[in-house]
Order: sequence, then structure tokens, then C-alpha cells
Amino acid sequence: MKPAALPDPRRLPVSWASHLYIADAVVALFDRPDISGEIAVGQYPSITGPDLAEAFGAHFGKNVVFEPITPEQMRASIAPTIGEGPATDVAALYTAMSTLADRSIALETSAQKLLGVTPRTTSEWLTDIGL
Repeated sequence: MKPAALPDPRRLPVSWASHLYIADAVVALFDRPDISGEIAVGQYPSITGPDLAEAFGAHFGKNVVFEPITPEQMRASIAPTIGEGPATDVAALYTAMSTLADRSIALETSAQKLLGVTPRTTSEWLTDIGL
């Protein structure tokens, strides 16, 4: 099984977040008007593409391999779905991120610490979306 690869040529650690975790954080924030400022939403500690592939493989009981692609390959693959302009913007974002040492959120401003919302593991997320 091969998941869609993300442009991550240096196996950049990122604070991956599922749409369900983002929704959890937003719902929690509605109940916390006392909190303002930056609230970072994402996994802490951060994970890499191979980490994510390993979690998919463990969940499905299959060998899943992470295959990095270039930002240009990402642009070309998503342009038919979202349009050339947005796809170019996504590619530019990944090009900029590839210059960073990591893309991890800071624990001090995380939804985990500020809102008490724990990110789903990859397996929990896959289960919650019915896979």
C-alpha cells in the first residue's frame, strides 16, 4: 500500500494534525474565552513522513512506505483538483518549509497545553473516520 506522498525531501519533522483534531481544538476554544493569542494545533512531539507511513501500516497490517516527492511534483499532482494557482501556492509553502530544521509547534502555545486537547494518534484518527 502506498499513501499519497508529501513533499518532505529531508524527512522534516512536522506537527501533523488531522481535521478532527483541529475541530476538537476549535470546540474547546469556544468554551475558553479566557484564552487568547497564538494557539498551535498539531502533534507534539512532531513526526516525520516515515513515522506517519509506519502508523498507517500498523493500523492496516500492511507494509506502507513513505516516498518523498518534490514540491513541483506535489503541485502537478494537486493542480487538477484544486487549480493551478492554489497548487502553486502549496508548492511554494513546501519549498519554504524545506529550508527549516523542523516544522514542530511549540509546546508552550499548543492546544494540548492551553486547552487540554490531546491529538488523536494516527490509528485513532483512522478508526474515527471509519477506516
